[in-house]
Amino acid sequence: MAEPIRFAVRTGREMTGLGVSSAVTAQAPASFSTVAPYGRARIDENHEQIREFCRFLAREWRGSRHHSYAVPSRGKSSAWSRTVDGKWSAFGLADAVSKYAWSGRNFSENKVESDRLAADLQSAMQRNSNNDVCEILRAIMHWGGVDNKHRQKGTFEWIERNADEISVKLSHAVDLIKDERASLDPFDGVNLIMNSTMTRIVSLADPEQKLVIYDGRVGGALGFFVARFTEELEIQPYDVAEKLLFAVDREAKRSPETKRIHFPALFGKARDRCHASMVRWASQLIWQVARECQASPREIEAALFMWGYRVAEEPEDSPCG
Repeated sequence: MAEPIRFAVRTGREMTGLGVSSAVTAQAPASFSTVAPYGRARIDENHEQIREFCRFLAREWRGSRHHSYAVPSRGKSSAWSRTVDGKWSAFGLADAVSKYAWSGRNFSENKVESDRLAADLQSAMQRNSNNDVCEILRAIMHWGGVDNKHRQKGTFEWIERNADEISVKLSHAVDLIKDERASLDPFDGVNLIMNSTMTRIVSLADPEQKLVIYDGRVGGALGFFVARFTEELEIQPYDVAEKLLFAVDREAKRSPETKRIHFPALFGKARDRCHASMVRWASQLIWQVARECQASPREIEAALFMWGYRVAEEPEDSPCG
């Protein structure tokens, strides 16, 4: 068995793990409520195309678009594969939520667990109890399936390096992303970091729960629907609003690219800042969509997560639709 990963503050105190059951702006970041109703100002100030995309995605909630993919019978997906007989399928985003699966839990069960972790993390941050925060971060990473000590080496190192001020660091990260007037330059990979793991953490660290989790699956699904949107409305590639070109994972099955539309990579020279920008923008857009279709942002996020497991175009002769 691999040795448990522990976070330690600079005083030398060792953390024990929690078991999981179930350019910088001169002024301080404004609170979310002082900027505008979340998601409205940024979207309304942009091109009509973006507003139309929000309406398009809202219609997909109760729509009947079919999406399916094979689920591998080996590895981490084996249990899930058995429950769906090797193939996941849904008709529309609402149906995708009803078929949500993560670590053997459905959407409601998983939300209970994430809500508990969010409450624990926010409480520890408010008390500035950095030791407790570090313990809870380890629990969140385990819950999110992102606690591999090799693949997440940079994240573990950042948390350990900042362990004695982790509450302040996380609060600052949340405030910067939520304040759309704030520069995201502090997400430089040293001062602040952002990646798929950290999106889970900042999402749960936000007391208002305004920030969504932006990982390869959510980004891939958003790209998938942008591609369908541009095809069905016959929008030329050079006319696509820049804000709709979501940064996506380069894993083949998560790439929503088609012959007519391409998306930037989520990873690159300014990867942390790019990822923070995607969290900010996707959060605003998903909240707008949730209002349009009267669903919760977490439901929209979860539906996209399931949809985005595989979004790559299949060969024309493939038996998997």
